[in-house]
Amino acid sequence: MSAEHIDPVEWAWLLELDTDGFFELLEQLPDEEWDSCLYVRCRYDLALFSAVFFSNRLPLPFSKFHRSTLEKAKSAWTNREKESRTVNAAPRSNAKSTLISFCSLVHDAVYGLERYTGIISTTFDLSQDLVADVYSVFTSREKYADLHRVYGPLRAVGGKTDFEAYAGPYYMRFKAFSFGGSIRGTKFDGIRLTKLVVDDGEHPDKVRSPTQRQKLWSYLTKDVLKAGDRFTKFEVVGTVLHPSAMLPTLLGVTGKGAPGWKGQRWQAVESWPERMDLWERCKRLWADLTDPDREETARGYYERHKAEMGRGAQVLWPEKEPLYDLMVMLWTDGEASFYSEKQNVATDPARQVFWPEKWARCTFDGEVITTSKGRKVRLNSCKVAVWLDPRSSEETERNDYASCTLAAQDQFGYIYLLRTSMQRVDTLGQLSVLWSIFSIIGPRGMYGYEDNGFARLIGTIFDDQRRARRDAGKVWNMPLMGHTSTENKNVRMSRLAPMFDLGHIEVAEDMDPVAIEQAREIPTGTHDDGPDSWERAIWLLEGGGSAKFDGDAKFNG
Repeated sequence: MSAEHIDPVEWAWLLELDTDGFFELLEQLPDEEWDSCLYVRCRYDLALFSAVFFSNRLPLPFSKFHRSTLEKAKSAWTNREKESRTVNAAPRSNAKSTLISFCSLVHDAVYGLERYTGIISTTFDLSQDLVADVYSVFTSREKYADLHRVYGPLRAVGGKTDFEAYAGPYYMRFKAFSFGGSIRGTKFDGIRLTKLVVDDGEHPDKVRSPTQRQKLWSYLTKDVLKAGDRFTKFEVVGTVLHPSAMLPTLLGVTGKGAPGWKGQRWQAVESWPERMDLWERCKRLWADLTDPDREETARGYYERHKAEMGRGAQVLWPEKEPLYDLMVMLWTDGEASFYSEKQNVATDPARQVFWPEKWARCTFDGEVITTSKGRKVRLNSCKVAVWLDPRSSEETERNDYASCTLAAQDQFGYIYLLRTSMQRVDTLGQLSVLWSIFSIIGPRGMYGYEDNGFARLIGTIFDDQRRARRDAGKVWNMPLMGHTSTENKNVRMSRLAPMFDLGHIEVAEDMDPVAIEQAREIPTGTHDDGPDSWERAIWLLEGGGSAKFDGDAKFNG
């Protein structure tokens, strides 16, 4: 049997049954008729096709997003008189690539619905991975035995990322394309692309740049959309990464598709709970690092108040991401990440990140930290880190600061930002601040500095000072290490936002107000030396540096 010979009218008795009714019917038929019935039914039932042949990839019930994608009737490319454009913004980890760039494409091939399909992703490597995944279906007979039995013989000719797939009487080509590479004019059997999938086409780093966003938009409109014909299907799927990026532009203001496009913005939390006060209480229990069973404590609280805490809430895929798990994800990742990754609402990258008036504050007398909750923590019981964010001579006109931060972490994991020295001094003055802290902390701490560019000179001068101090009989063995940072600075600093929000970072009451104000102005402020040194000191505490804290270390001063 082939797809061309399936008459929907003739087979209406099979196609119009609900899924349960279809399987009840199969139970009444001889085994030898099962494959034919599956073949006919799955031509118009992509959900059943996916569930039957790829249940290992889709073990859970389908979400509303999946149903919306799977229930759309497909037409063969030879029967299409005009191109179509669809766009879907779906939450991360919601199987969007599995459905759109795998199950649906295999379905196209075994029924001969397309002739030439291209796939583009963020990078060429990712595009190749997606195409190679489809290739494996046609070459792994044992792994996909049921599919090969119903639709065979199946085979692939060519490489893993550019091949022709053969299924019974049909054949079609799959090819991976590089985003930004020329795609216009490509043909197979003299036919232009009949289907083109753009799967996560935007890179989270590049999307922050207006120039890169414009390049991407230009590539989409001038290259990708010009590569098809009257019968071409363009499908764009991904997650919103920036308010002005390609995906939200295609979705339009209403989230239902810009002119010429059909689609939808899907959100993991479709409606929020009414009793957010109860969730706030649960969050405080979950975030209490002094409770070794904090996660169980919070979960117990939720179970006791589940009905009230769930009132008014609606989630997209409860079998995969129930409400409680999503709320924990929100607490862990922070609002900016959660709203982008799960809600497809990218926050304005220029908006305020830190709210110092909400931070937990501690006091420090040089030996003992008194936490915001009144707990006493001795500094010598903590892991300690010192970080210097240097200032070069070229930065004098910009009035940048040399920022040196002392941070500590207690046995429970709470982090304390205790001192930040903000001074406009030269290299010798900056090292003097480090030696001053070292005279108190000694070699038991971790010491680091930013050695990008000019700052490498600090290492040379420091080595000279260490030798001079040793020769003079002074304490000299500071384990200072230079580190090169390659990540975007604002991204690095912004990662601390959920830690502040949970109270896992406390800031000294007498913290330099300049550093506090710099934090308030991130990411639009002129200076960020203080918060930058905070993040790097915390990075050391988290294991970023190779120096190890030795609580029993002794030194002479």
